[in-house]
Amino acid sequence: MTSERVPTVDHGALTLGRRLGQGGQGAVHEVTDRRINEADDGGWEVAYKEYNAAVLPQLDAAALAASVALPGELSAAEGRWLCEKTAWPAALVERQGSVSGFLMRRVPDRFLFTLQSLGGTTPGAPRLANLEYLLNSDDYVARIGLSVSERDRLLLLTDLAATLTRLHRIGITVGDLSPKNLLFTTGTPPECFLIDCDAMRLRGTGVLPQAETPDWQIPDGEEKATRASDVYKLALLAVRLFARDQTSRDPAALASVSPELSDLARAGLDPDPARRPSPAQWAEQLAAAATTASTAPAVATPANGGNGTPTPPRQRAGTPGPPGTPGGPGSAPAPNWSAAKALVAVAAVILVIIVAVIGGHSGGGSDQATGSSATPSVSQDDSGGQSPYDGSSGGSDSTPPDDPTPTDSPSDTSPSPTPDPVGDAVVGSCFDDRGTGSQSDLSPTSCTSGAFKVVQVNSATTDLNSCDGVTDSDRSVSSTAHDRVLCLSYLSPGGTAFHARSGDCVYGRGHDTWSEVSCQAGNFKVLATYRGTSDTSKCNSLTHYNESLHMPAGNYSGLDVLLCLSMNYPDDAGYATQRECLLKSGDGPKARFTNVGSCASSNVYVTGRTSTYDDAGFCNQDGWTTWENPDYPRLAYTVCWRPR
Repeated sequence: MTSERVPTVDHGALTLGRRLGQGGQGAVHEVTDRRINEADDGGWEVAYKEYNAAVLPQLDAAALAASVALPGELSAAEGRWLCEKTAWPAALVERQGSVSGFLMRRVPDRFLFTLQSLGGTTPGAPRLANLEYLLNSDDYVARIGLSVSERDRLLLLTDLAATLTRLHRIGITVGDLSPKNLLFTTGTPPECFLIDCDAMRLRGTGVLPQAETPDWQIPDGEEKATRASDVYKLALLAVRLFARDQTSRDPAALASVSPELSDLARAGLDPDPARRPSPAQWAEQLAAAATTASTAPAVATPANGGNGTPTPPRQRAGTPGPPGTPGGPGSAPAPNWSAAKALVAVAAVILVIIVAVIGGHSGGGSDQATGSSATPSVSQDDSGGQSPYDGSSGGSDSTPPDDPTPTDSPSDTSPSPTPDPVGDAVVGSCFDDRGTGSQSDLSPTSCTSGAFKVVQVNSATTDLNSCDGVTDSDRSVSSTAHDRVLCLSYLSPGGTAFHARSGDCVYGRGHDTWSEVSCQAGNFKVLATYRGTSDTSKCNSLTHYNESLHMPAGNYSGLDVLLCLSMNYPDDAGYATQRECLLKSGDGPKARFTNVGSCASSNVYVTGRTSTYDDAGFCNQDGWTTWENPDYPRLAYTVCWRPR
């Protein structure tokens, strides 16, 4: 049971709407009858994260309760700030007295954007503006509908550095700091918003075991989720944001922006955590560089030399829908008040940090701020309300806004071609597919986790079965207009083990990333693979089955993978049973035990076994052999034997 002072809601009292997302830990649902901080302009919309059953045994409910209680322990201003910058847990949710998840605020509208297809169409509802979209070429960023300048990039990093400084002061470390957990807006001012806050550590304690996003890991052997690890990943993000690349580690990408930033990045990636600069040092240099950076948004390269179909309109992230109609011919450009206000805001943030460091705690006065409480209260709301994830802005009779997209001149009578992602795709292209099993809805995206990658293009056919047998193909789509089929492979957030087959070997730690690896002692052999299920009872009849791995495929539940696994032990003692005959060769640590299939050809037999590592006492006076993989201690063994 949880403490009475921690806000707690029974699951049965919630009115849940549609599912907003799903990952390896659980699913997020909208909550339609409650608000957080109701005193603040009607309150914030609420989401509920429910953990998967497989995750609950690892959940530290006390740590989650401490996170929920944190805003109430802070000053009013500090608690308010935390809830403005993060989707911080606001209330525990229980099922039959046990924690099943938590409530949090929904992502604010300003951190959503409408992704344009490369052909210029708008494929649907607003989506989260993850920072990973900006780790691509300027041409790609502009073509998907984002308007981002060099100054925007610097100010986004400035805001993140200032946010880390304040989180660290509170006692929070982010841990899995990656562009997947960072949302952004290039509004006024440009800023970030952190999600997946239950993955953070509060005062050194985490709700779940720490995991890291692939390609965003700290150096081997370093403790996860520390201030130093956050700084390391901040440096990685700075490098990649200006390299326009998902995996770069070269600080030279920042040299053309500012030599000081390049030096900071080099120091931030130092293997020695003690040598890394603080986030406050980053904020100071980033803000300085922003004062002289270009405010011109990156533009897309015209695919047709500047004629024909115009480039799709760009948006500021956080303002879903088309931008306002531009001024008429000859109108003077408006002053760049947004950039000026952004720099003032950044300077204010840095000033607050400096004052906080110098001033410390002063006597007297009050920490209570006017406005809403620092503690995010959760209240019921029967009024309904529109979801920020919905693309609609009114009823079916609403008058559409004027189309700001420039039209072709009257003399150009050639119709623009209809964009067709299937027709334009090549091997290596990546897409989001928000369609159903029978109807795909593709929109181009970066080749990151959760996307579908084209692994083969079959021409002169529309037969979806033509992808059968194609390595790693999970889904196929066809185009009658182009007479071709795309074979698509799901890029699983869980790792490359998603495409492992029977006989392959894989390895990972708990709910961390799992990869296909060469078979050797200590990793796992795949005994069987099942699709579209998480029912581990299917594995029970398999010989030597002792571990399972469920890898969900997000919204594509039919592609979910269940792997039935068997630990690869160093020799046959690993699976030997009592009275089984073995051939022992070698002595001491080099001894090896082999089942040769005949007691007559063996020289020892097993007298007992335990799953405890190095338990010689269990064997009394008998000989013994022992082995353990520290990541999976329950699969350790001590096997006792006697000569025949």
